[in-house]
Amino acid sequence: MNNNINYQDLTSILLGLDVKYDYSLKSLNRYGTGGNAKAVVFPSSSEELKYAVNTLKGKVPYCVIGGGSNLLVSDKGFDGVVISTLKVNRIDLKGNLLTADCGAKMGAVIKEMQDNCFSGLEFSIGIPATVGGAVAMNAGCYGKSVSETVKYVVTETGVYTNSECEFGYRTSRFLKGETILKVCFSLEPSEEDVIEEKIKSYKGFRKNPKGKSCGSVFKNDGYFAGKIIDEVGLKGYAIGGARISSEHANFIIASDNCSALDIYKLIKYVKEKVYVKKQIELLEEIVYLGEFE
Repeated sequence: MNNNINYQDLTSILLGLDVKYDYSLKSLNRYGTGGNAKAVVFPSSSEELKYAVNTLKGKVPYCVIGGGSNLLVSDKGFDGVVISTLKVNRIDLKGNLLTADCGAKMGAVIKEMQDNCFSGLEFSIGIPATVGGAVAMNAGCYGKSVSETVKYVVTETGVYTNSECEFGYRTSRFLKGETILKVCFSLEPSEEDVIEEKIKSYKGFRKNPKGKSCGSVFKNDGYFAGKIIDEVGLKGYAIGGARISSEHANFIIASDNCSALDIYKLIKYVKEKVYVKKQIELLEEIVYLGEFE
């Protein structure tokens, strides 16, 4: 890979795309931390996203991000190009098949589903994710996951049926480097009041702690991470501007002066403490971008 490219040439390489140089990544992740990227590209359609990915691949380091709900960006920034999918957000519904661009918010998908009396994704209400991130991570809760409704996924390299997506607990083949462009969900017809009742029920279960967070930091893989962290006495523990929530120990809350390094150090401390006391190796849901060591 040629990392000696003149990044100012990106405008001419990515013809017609919106490119911002030396761009702060703080506004592109829910923690609001991190330094700058060499450049950030804002495609406005799945076609432009595919063009950007295929153009940059093999030429410069790049990373595709959505809403940044499970992302921790280094204070040093990212020595490459970030492609933001925030403008790639089209949603189409034909029959019971809902096709959404990767940058569409899950909340918008659920609203479209509900407005047209279809069911299947109610459980994901309140998950702060875009479609691409939710499917790549196989997001879920209450014993359900988005993979249950996925019919097929379109990437820059092809189309994958559900069985080809290699879905597992909080994982899929798309975490290995392929970029999700759009996803087709297969939904079930239902009554409006039934859908509304399901959504109200799930909203009642989900009580996210107040403050800036990325949601669950650790996977609940055969255990409840928050319960384990609480049992080792770490609720409310803080390093710098990062604090383990006193409401839910699997959430890390960032204060206004919090650095990415504060959060990173706290995650490492929690993992070490839990392993020593419980012999359990916690695995992060959170994804790291940039250098931390």
